[in-house]
Amino acid sequence: MINKTIIFDNISELQKQESLAADSQTLIQIFCANNNLEEIKEIQYYFATIFPEATILGTTTDGALHNADIYIASKHVATFTKFEKTTLKSILVEHDDSVQMSHTTGEKLLKQIIDSNSKVLLSFADGINTNGEEFLKGISSVDSQIIVSGGLAGDNGELKKTYVFNNESITDSGAVGVTLNSDALNVFTHYSFDWTPIGKKLTITKSVKNRVYEIDGMPAVDIYAKYMGKELAQNLPQIGIEFPLIFEKDGVNIGRAVLFKHNDGSLTFAGNLQEGEKVRFGVGNVNNLLKSGDYQIDKIFNNIQFQPEAVFVYSCMARRRFMEKYIEYELEGLSTLGDLSGFFTYGEFFHNQKRDLLNESITLLVLSENNKIMESIKRKNIECRNDFAVSTEYALANLANSVSQELAELNSELEQRIQRSADFIYKQAYFDKLTGVPNRLSLLQRIDECVGETVFLVNIDDFTTINDFYGHAIGDIVLVKMSKYLQEFTENEGMELFKLPSDEFAVISNVEQIYQDIERIIKKLIIFIEKKEFLVNDQAIHISVTISAAYINEKNTGLANADMVLKAAKKAHKPYLVFNKSLELSKKYESNLKMANEIKRAIESDDIIPYYQPIFNIKTGEVEKYEALVRLRKSDGKILSPYFFLAISEKIKLYPRITEIMVEKTFAFFAKNGLKFSINLSFSDIFSEKMREFIFEKIREYNIAKQLTIEILETQEYSNEDIVSEFTKEVYESGAYIAIDDFGSGFANFQYMTNISSDYMKIDGSLIKNIHQDQNSRLIVETIVIFAKKLGKKVVAEFVHSKEVFDVIKEIGIEYAQGYYLGEPKESVI
Repeated sequence: MINKTIIFDNISELQKQESLAADSQTLIQIFCANNNLEEIKEIQYYFATIFPEATILGTTTDGALHNADIYIASKHVATFTKFEKTTLKSILVEHDDSVQMSHTTGEKLLKQIIDSNSKVLLSFADGINTNGEEFLKGISSVDSQIIVSGGLAGDNGELKKTYVFNNESITDSGAVGVTLNSDALNVFTHYSFDWTPIGKKLTITKSVKNRVYEIDGMPAVDIYAKYMGKELAQNLPQIGIEFPLIFEKDGVNIGRAVLFKHNDGSLTFAGNLQEGEKVRFGVGNVNNLLKSGDYQIDKIFNNIQFQPEAVFVYSCMARRRFMEKYIEYELEGLSTLGDLSGFFTYGEFFHNQKRDLLNESITLLVLSENNKIMESIKRKNIECRNDFAVSTEYALANLANSVSQELAELNSELEQRIQRSADFIYKQAYFDKLTGVPNRLSLLQRIDECVGETVFLVNIDDFTTINDFYGHAIGDIVLVKMSKYLQEFTENEGMELFKLPSDEFAVISNVEQIYQDIERIIKKLIIFIEKKEFLVNDQAIHISVTISAAYINEKNTGLANADMVLKAAKKAHKPYLVFNKSLELSKKYESNLKMANEIKRAIESDDIIPYYQPIFNIKTGEVEKYEALVRLRKSDGKILSPYFFLAISEKIKLYPRITEIMVEKTFAFFAKNGLKFSINLSFSDIFSEKMREFIFEKIREYNIAKQLTIEILETQEYSNEDIVSEFTKEVYESGAYIAIDDFGSGFANFQYMTNISSDYMKIDGSLIKNIHQDQNSRLIVETIVIFAKKLGKKVVAEFVHSKEVFDVIKEIGIEYAQGYYLGEPKESVI
């Protein structure tokens, strides 16, 4: 066998090259640099005329290759393989108009060229109209043993029209193939994938072969928008092919790349995705791919039994585009086997006991007609394995993979494979970190489903004294022990347990709404706890509790009522108290009315005031901007934070007026000094047409758009995405900027990151404040930073209260910082 490759720009250059001999046992593979049909016809005519006895197999590509050299939209590559002991039979088959056209084409193609000694089918199919998996199934229906290699044609990433051809014909809808028929032909195949599945498993809920309509009940394109961002989804398939869907088949991970986006939100993939199939998004990592490439090359050398005479590579276009120049290192290692040629495909054909259509892979076909044993070949010393320039994309991919691996280890009760970081964040949001018990957010969700049942609050008496006397470490031990004892009790009684902030627990029970029954449970629980030992360092700590109970009603005041009577029981030094309506009246009016009057007075007396807290640029160390924070100045001069009055202002319909005051005062203040600043708006502000008009009127009046960042407070879910989208569009048209505030708390999650256009992500202080000593918090923040930077958003860390915290967020790569360590909120910026 003789194998020789030539590279040429055009026919004129080709004619100047060394003349080659080609007989009926010569296979010419032509890998075209572009999909210019006239040029392809010229190439086909030249080769068919000059080498009339040879068998031609040609395709358009996403780049042709020869050894480690890659030719993209430039030079063409032609490889002559002259066999001695192998005969060739080839054919081109056009797709018909049937639903099963790809399957039918595969079946027809092999039927017409298979012989009794056919060992290999080398085939190229067009990359737009061919369902590669169905095509391979058609081949398998004729012969399940023949080795299949090759792939789907490309068109340099345009995904519009591709061509394959033989000696006589060219088609943009069909396939060409050649059988290698010999009893003396030695064949070795190999492939490498190495894309890492990341995130939770998604389910294909509606599909027809390779066209997927719904994933997890959502339109397929919306799933990409949700997890990868709207920008990526809008530009599918030209962007995003590097993020395939991965599923497992016969123990092997297989990728499926997007080929086409339809107007109905469905997506066509390179191969089938059946309904019910579990898939995950795939992420590549250049360093891992290179390391795996080294391992795979060693594996090839250990397994191949003959001396190679011809080596062909058919690799995915997404792999080349993702790895960029580093694909050359992978090819250089493979070229140690011999003279290498091939092309970058829209899908690779591979034989692994069964026929598989691959994406994101590199496949290898090695041929030889002699039985010479594989010689010991010195591997090329491939440089630049560890000194390649680390771009943001590569670093993000590596970090995403690493974080996913760590999340899987931390959540052993979940799937053992790498879990998507959002799953981990969800667990942290809904479960108490110290005890592992569902937390307050879980309780708030669950309580909506428990109308008619009873909620109990269990508070540890004098817990502050325990912390002060024994230390917080001992206090935490007490909380964990109490959690275990309460779990024992609630499981035996068929109740649900939740951990609330500080020293408090909640229990939901379906006990009858009869006072005596409720009292019986409370007394039983008090006695149960009194009998338990709280031994810490062999020292007994006396623990008692105060318990309250309230009916969970349709007005959703059950938890508030239980909290109300718990405070009353504490104040009266009673071991327990059950809510009743007389208590509701006395407490409700006592607290809310007092604050409502204070809010009204503050508005009338101009005592709603903005405070300004600096936001620092970590790189320069300078103040980047100031955040305007609302404060209420009481009649006695005491300043109240929004925690004490903002929620009540919403109930008494004065919240919009407070927003207007803050906008007016803040805009006027910064219009005078020209400094950059941000102001908070809630969804209720955005949904109010009157408020939106007021805000944009003031932006124009004070001419502060280029100074302004609007921080959207994600304290509630929003249902009208169109209004939010229109609002953000108008903000950007005005010249202002947008930040998503308190990211990582409540409803602020990755869905909002991709659904709301923004320039900045402000990570909630609850994740930042302990980041220097809490590895889980650090992992969560690192993950948020990964996705934010992937979407081109800058990140602000809130609640930076110490140098230790500042050093950690700086190391992570967060751009901006805000907190008491850097500057407290003040009434003036001077």
